[in-house]
Amino acid sequence: GTMYNALMCVAASTATGAGLTLYYLEKNAASANMEAEGLHAPDYPFPQKKLFGTFDHASIRRGFQVFKEVCAACHSLDLVHWRNLVDVAYSEDEVRAMAEEFEYTDGPDDSGAMFERPGKLTDPIPRP
Repeated sequence: GTMYNALMCVAASTATGAGLTLYYLEKNAASANMEAEGLHAPDYPFPQKKLFGTFDHASIRRGFQVFKEVCAACHSLDLVHWRNLVDVAYSEDEVRAMAEEFEYTDGPDDSGAMFERPGKLTDPIPRP
């Protein structure tokens, strides 16, 4: 009866909708070839890409300062060691002073106990 007619109506509507959707997608296929569409990635003049180019040391220093004050609350640079900042943004003495602000677990000592020591250039930048 009535339930059968209602189900047949829903099935016919679903089939019609699916057919129209497939027809639309066939006629209006999305293109994944952005280069053929005339879209190209921007080309920025990075100075470090030149033959004798260098990094903008002041910009790197500012970026690390922002990282320490904002990003380091949640994110880490634990794969970057303090020595990676020497002669890139800071002098060796400046980096050594920054590393010494943190305590690192080291050891064992002669008695087999672990101990805390100030950071060294070979230590990774600590996690938050």
